[in-house]
Amino acid sequence: MEEPATSELKISENVMNEIKDMCITEYCKPNMSLIAQINELFPTEQSLTQLDSVIAAVEGEISELDNELAYLVETNANVSERGEEALKLAHEAMIELEKSIGSIRERTKSSDDIVREMTRDIKQLDIAKRNLTASITTLHHLHILLTGVESLGAWVDKKDYSSIARQLPAILNVLQLFDAYKESEQIENLSEQLDKLKSSLTIQLARDLKNAFQTGQLSDRITDMCRVAAALEGNVKENFVKWFIEQQLSEYCIIYADNEEGAWLDKVDDRYKWFVRKLTDFERAGLSKIFPTDWHMGRRLTSEFCVVTRDILYRIMTRRRQDLDWKLLGHAIQHTKMFEALLTKRFPEKDGISFDKAIWSVFDPFLDVFINAQEKTLNEFLDTCASKIRSGEEKPNRESSTHAVPFPSSADMFLLLKKVITESSKLSSEPDALIRDVIGVVRVCLRGYATSCLIAFLPSLGSQQSGAANLFSLIREEVAYPRLTPDQQFLVCCILATADWCAETSIQLQEKLSQRIPGVDISQETESFYSITNQSLLVLVQDVESTCDAALQSISKVNWTAVDCVGDESPFIGAMRAHLRQAVPLIRDMLSDRRKYFAHFCLKLATQLAHKFVGSLFRCRAISTHGAEQLLLDTHSLKTFLLSVPSIDSVINSKPPTAYVSSVNAALTKAEMILKVVMCSLETVEEFVEKYIKLLPASDAAEMQKVLEMKGVKRQEHSAVLNAYRIKIGASGSEATPQSNSLTSRIGGALPTVGSAASVSEAFNAVVSMAADGLSDQTVTSSIDKLKRFERLVKRQL
Repeated sequence: MEEPATSELKISENVMNEIKDMCITEYCKPNMSLIAQINELFPTEQSLTQLDSVIAAVEGEISELDNELAYLVETNANVSERGEEALKLAHEAMIELEKSIGSIRERTKSSDDIVREMTRDIKQLDIAKRNLTASITTLHHLHILLTGVESLGAWVDKKDYSSIARQLPAILNVLQLFDAYKESEQIENLSEQLDKLKSSLTIQLARDLKNAFQTGQLSDRITDMCRVAAALEGNVKENFVKWFIEQQLSEYCIIYADNEEGAWLDKVDDRYKWFVRKLTDFERAGLSKIFPTDWHMGRRLTSEFCVVTRDILYRIMTRRRQDLDWKLLGHAIQHTKMFEALLTKRFPEKDGISFDKAIWSVFDPFLDVFINAQEKTLNEFLDTCASKIRSGEEKPNRESSTHAVPFPSSADMFLLLKKVITESSKLSSEPDALIRDVIGVVRVCLRGYATSCLIAFLPSLGSQQSGAANLFSLIREEVAYPRLTPDQQFLVCCILATADWCAETSIQLQEKLSQRIPGVDISQETESFYSITNQSLLVLVQDVESTCDAALQSISKVNWTAVDCVGDESPFIGAMRAHLRQAVPLIRDMLSDRRKYFAHFCLKLATQLAHKFVGSLFRCRAISTHGAEQLLLDTHSLKTFLLSVPSIDSVINSKPPTAYVSSVNAALTKAEMILKVVMCSLETVEEFVEKYIKLLPASDAAEMQKVLEMKGVKRQEHSAVLNAYRIKIGASGSEATPQSNSLTSRIGGALPTVGSAASVSEAFNAVVSMAADGLSDQTVTSSIDKLKRFERLVKRQL
């Protein structure tokens, strides 16, 4: 027989915690290790002598546990019986509680019925009271209406406007209470009777009011009549107010009609004085107190005056537009603004009625007169400035100033522009709108000043001439350009100073205008002034540069083949140094107040001279090795001198700017490299080409051909060297080999535009270079044909 399966006893965590709390000895721990406990009690053999005492202690604890278990079993034997008895008592208590709740519910229901019966009677009494009150009130209103209509009829007959003013609003308000009873015959009859009284009262009141003001019988009775007019429905009040204002302004409309001579703008202050007197009489005579305060009769009279005045002024200015003058317009606007300020002080803005710009705005459509007048004034100013400069009245004097100063007219111009802008803000009721038109006038004035007062007086040098005839005349003879006199140089510097000052002031003007009107742009005018400073510098550079032309032209006239030794620097270097030492300090003193432009002047001058020097080298032919060495020495001397140009004969020996040093070094280093190439041997074409590419990596075939001519290489040998050069640099094989007798190739492939500021000087150098080789006795006919072709080419470009 199989034993019944036993399931493992599962005890909850709470029960286990309670059991742990009941454990008062270490032998009650469920996870206790007996071996560890024995080892702890008897760690050594000597401790076994205490075995009896330990056994006795364990048996004592077992006995205590047995006694405690027996007591617990005995005391909890009757727990289930006590629990059943307590549950039975709870059920009985719940039954009693349910009976009590039912009893209370029954009593509550009966109480609600009693209260409902009581409130039903109270509601009936309230309804009866409300109906009775409404009936009494309606009867009272009906009585008021009946007696009021009857009294109103008597008052109308007696013209008792005081009583009518007191009772008419009440009667009309009471009648509105009977709108729901219009179907009642009695109410309908009363309403019709009242309408008839109001109609007759309206006619009578209008007649009496007009008679009272026409006869001048002003009293408190008029105030009552006005109150009655305000109480009457319809346009009674508005019609009377319109009639009264027309009567008050009738004289004004006649005296200052648009066809009267006294209505013109030169007497606009008279019309304002007339109204001030009228308004003063209106208040002093007590008329303002006769009318009810809520009518604001003085404010309405003033508003109508502004409307009438605006219409009259618009018609008369339209009809006599040709007679308008901006000063006359300004006179009228000034008096109008003063009058409006007086009205605004007397009648502050209220209920949307304001007298600010009430009349002023009528002048805005006619302010083109101001714009046209300012254009004419500014044009006359520019013509006067140009005349003064032309006559020498405004030309600067070197004796009165050590450095260049702006023309006084430039400051006068900006003061005049400021005045124009200020006047425009005073004339228009919408100043920003007028300033936009004024800005156009300002821009035209700035451009006109730049053109007629600055550019027109820049001295014209020979290099600014244009035309093919002039160009070809330079081939056969050396033309000396006229130098600027010291006074002319000072004038150019003053034009530069004026343009610079105008440009800076234009920037400030644009910033000021942009604060009022975003998007204002006069940058084009500013750029035009800066362009004039650049043109002035070019004129100065060309003038100083022309002093060195003879020295530079002398380079190609030296027989460099005959030079057999290297000595001191060549004479042309000393000549250039002498000319620059004389001219540059003068320019520096004149531009002492504008150092940045002197720095630009030095940079342009040095760069131009360096390029011209390189061009002069290209025109030299058959330079020997000693000749190239001599020119190399001259190049070094020129570079050293040009680097010191900014501080020539200056007390302060400052270091030149980095950009200046870099530009001079770049230009003259190329000249040194060219001379070193000239010194190279041409025994082997490949070695010569490699040296050429190494020394002049940024060169081209046209420039190489010029170098070959400098070396004195025969023309028939050019092709081999040029082809090797093209192959070396990877040029296209289809590129045509430039012929030695090609005019365009002799210029370097780029012909300067004739007629530009620096074109003739560049063309002169290029054409002289061609003519030096091409106009020999053996090739006269060929050269003439070439020159004719070149002339046609120049004419096409012109």
